[in-house]
Amino acid sequence: MSIARRRFAAEGTIAPTLDEVRREAEVSVGSLYHHFPDKAALAAAVYAQIMAEYQDGFLAMLRDQATAEDGIRGGVRNHLNWVAAHRGEAVLLLGDRRDSAELAESNRNFFAAIRDWWRPHHTYGALVALRPGVTAALWLGPAQEYARYWVSGGVGGMEDDVVETFADAAWKALQARPIEE
Repeated sequence: MSIARRRFAAEGTIAPTLDEVRREAEVSVGSLYHHFPDKAALAAAVYAQIMAEYQDGFLAMLRDQATAEDGIRGGVRNHLNWVAAHRGEAVLLLGDRRDSAELAESNRNFFAAIRDWWRPHHTYGALVALRPGVTAALWLGPAQEYARYWVSGGVGGMEDDVVETFADAAWKALQARPIEE
């Protein structure tokens, strides 16, 4: 799968043929088709693998944060820094979603861990209530759109001040507001 991952990250999922990937990986036709009946299945497996690695890194970063603010800001930094370090793989993840059982399982585990991290920070009043779609959009949505722009070549480097702009915005959107009397 590493050959497919490298080729898909460099060329997209359409350009390399299944036979090219098979030959480069030096596996038999039967062996490849035993695991992946077509290129779509191979692409879905690569997508799930990359997403799981991204999610593992995100959660590791999140667990290391001392405060809710550090976690929210760190999530944005982690996301944009990962995109900058993994441009080709980021293009795959930012493109068409490729569903699979592996991806569904990885997502279930990831979002359960996010809920577990979020809950105490909300309970003691640091974060707004977790509303999955809304929270994800506020936390990473603007950074995600910037990442799409960045990987398309819209700008040169992933500038630190830009990363901090999105980290600031996410924290402002997700921090709990004191109750006014």
